[in-house]
Amino acid sequence: MEDSVLAEVNVRPLKIARYHGGFEGASKSIIKKRDLKSRKLEDDEYVRQYLQFYYQFQKSEGFAIDWDRFDYAFYIRSLDNPPRDFCTTRSPAEMVREGTKLVLVEHIQANFQFVSGLMCWLSFWAVDMNSSTVPESKIYQAKLWKRGKEHELHLFRLKPTEEEIASVEVEPPSPMQCDDSEEEAVVFARAGPEDDPGLPFVFRRTGADPGVPFVSYRTGGVILN
Repeated sequence: MEDSVLAEVNVRPLKIARYHGGFEGASKSIIKKRDLKSRKLEDDEYVRQYLQFYYQFQKSEGFAIDWDRFDYAFYIRSLDNPPRDFCTTRSPAEMVREGTKLVLVEHIQANFQFVSGLMCWLSFWAVDMNSSTVPESKIYQAKLWKRGKEHELHLFRLKPTEEEIASVEVEPPSPMQCDDSEEEAVVFARAGPEDDPGLPFVFRRTGADPGVPFVSYRTGGVILN
């Protein structure tokens, strides 16, 4: 096997256990492409879904997002469901092959963002054939930047344990601004004891009466700490 190549095998070395991502459903691959709605700051449902997405992205460090829950396009997208005008000759599984020496077993999820190129967060099952023990399928995660033939591997690791994921602290997102100005339209705060238990953030529109309390949102089944 050539160096820096992640070879794909047709027969799985071991039975693959279910992927336990940071969130239920994070491992589902999108079979049918969906047309996602554009940002709509005046819509409370957009803000609610943005907060869910933001929490999942920060909690999993970009690797486990339950895309089936979202109807809107955010600044991070799924490489399994790219925009219609997005063109790539590489599948998510092929993107996984960059810069590693493992044997690829199964692609799980690939997320991307345009950052003077393409920043990708890749999750996949793989086997380390150089292991001193019996080869075992494990979940690996890689953060990879690509532009043309250039590529940089920013992060490569085994998927963190559930305890490590649970320990990640997520701060409220920055205020959301109007598209045509720098005005802060929506601000966020950490939920307090008077809010519904288990809800991490609340939001308020800056044009509202200052006496109006922050609005809680429901997480749609996400388990919070």
